[in-house]
Amino acid sequence: MIKSVGIYCSSYEDIAEKFFDEARLLAKWIGTTGKELVYGGTNRGMMQVIASTVKSNGGDVTGVIPQSILDRGLVSDTLDRKVVSQSLSDRKDILIELSDVIVVMPGGFGTLDEAFNTIAQRKLGYHQKEVLFCNINGIYDDMFSSINRLYAENFAPLEYKNYYKVFSGVTDLIKYLETL
Repeated sequence: MIKSVGIYCSSYEDIAEKFFDEARLLAKWIGTTGKELVYGGTNRGMMQVIASTVKSNGGDVTGVIPQSILDRGLVSDTLDRKVVSQSLSDRKDILIELSDVIVVMPGGFGTLDEAFNTIAQRKLGYHQKEVLFCNINGIYDDMFSSINRLYAENFAPLEYKNYYKVFSGVTDLIKYLETL
């Protein structure tokens, strides 16, 4: 049974409400099931919405914050535990280490950097954590089309498909998480 859920997601606030609604649904499940949230620790966007919803539903919140974000005063006030990293690279390693499973919610370059890094690390045997993409509103459809082309053109072995799963929304993702 999983005890901690690592989440990679957007820190931006000017995104459609449907993405925040799905994030709240996942965060409520994390909190009400007594799981620990492990995330990037900021007080912005989807990151803050997830952290505050987990906290208000009884879950614990761990934030892994690079020193540069700490210095800018962008740390969430919902944290039960704060882990300060020296760089984004360190942050990624700590996020993986503290999480039993990794969920990739909609996000931008930072979110995708974290996701691909986690998949590549699994391929190299550094961990055995599952990476679960929550493809809300098809946000990652084009990306996965490009990834499938990488497989077809032999730039990536099909073995990579064993290291991640894609879910169409939070409801399907939660059903899967409940089996772990």
